[in-house]
Amino acid sequence: MDMDIRKNDRPFSPDRVWVLTNPHPGNRIQAIGLADALGWPYEVKELHFTKRARWLGFLPFLPLTFGLDRRKSSPLKPPWPDLVIGVGRSTASITRWIGRASKGSTRTVQLGRGGGAVAGRYDAVVTPLHCRMPPDARRYDTLAPLHSIALQQLAEASRQWPELLNSAPRPVVGLVVGGDAPRFRLNAEASAEMASRVREWAEASGGCVLAVTSRRTSRGATEALQSILVPPHRVYTWQPEGRANPYRALLAQADVLVVTGESESMLAEAAATAAPLYIYPVVEIKSRRIGSRLREECARRAHAAFSKEKKQGKAPGLVDAACAWMLRHGLLRPRRDMNMLHHALFACGRARPFGEPLQTARQQPLPPEAPQVAAWLKKILV
Repeated sequence: MDMDIRKNDRPFSPDRVWVLTNPHPGNRIQAIGLADALGWPYEVKELHFTKRARWLGFLPFLPLTFGLDRRKSSPLKPPWPDLVIGVGRSTASITRWIGRASKGSTRTVQLGRGGGAVAGRYDAVVTPLHCRMPPDARRYDTLAPLHSIALQQLAEASRQWPELLNSAPRPVVGLVVGGDAPRFRLNAEASAEMASRVREWAEASGGCVLAVTSRRTSRGATEALQSILVPPHRVYTWQPEGRANPYRALLAQADVLVVTGESESMLAEAAATAAPLYIYPVVEIKSRRIGSRLREECARRAHAAFSKEKKQGKAPGLVDAACAWMLRHGLLRPRRDMNMLHHALFACGRARPFGEPLQTARQQPLPPEAPQVAAWLKKILV
């Protein structure tokens, strides 16, 4: 059931806020970043799902809680919250279920491309521009994914790793490594090539490379990095225990940052620091399937229709209008355009393509977008 944006004379000031997250760190970071910016007390509800949950996208008549692993998940029961913030495709159905279970008294906000494709299902949705979602009065488009990185957090991380840069030749290049994704492959061969290029780039300026891997970095890629980045270069491998990872300390202390281009969350967090940021390109796997190509062509025509309506005030042609209708109703979902995010960071002067001359002059951090989104939400959630 679609819910209209509610309006009354009283400002919205919730007593109870739930934040729905899943085990994906990037999703959790976005939801917590927004909840912190809103400034209202909140409770995090971590949800776990079985493999059955994937059927919700194909069989819409299934219950919205289908696939929720209640034994592993935080309890969801009355009293229902005044506001629920969900993130990612898996939590989207639960956000909607809570809205219905509360008989419409719970305001619903969904973050991300997967869950927020159809804005009319929620009171508000927040998606990055490079996700190429349809325009809607309920939608807030951000330049990059939301995050919770703040200068004081970086300072605290530095205090936890006071000897991180000890004896390291300067400038120190912090190499932040992502990994495999549905459309990107950062295997051992690609990682070895990247390590060699970044090492030569740093050594040409008399510096060294300190690399940190992530949850998505494969064992083969990690071993390839370790084989190339030998002392005085270093590789810190990702550990399940957060305190064992100097990721944020490196963001705070490195003279220069190089981030692999497939990781939107790590790019957003690196852009929030004062270190010069370079984006290392990861080769994208182009789909040869006719269905994928047709989907992209439909998405292109849908956005052409939106642009024509906005700029020229003219009705689009029949095919373009049909594509726009499918996009608005979630029957068509375009891929993330990571090049669009890269060029947005280049255009605002916050990042450069890897390979340009190494510069160490401190930069103006990209202003956090979470406070802007929070201000917008407080205006419409009334």
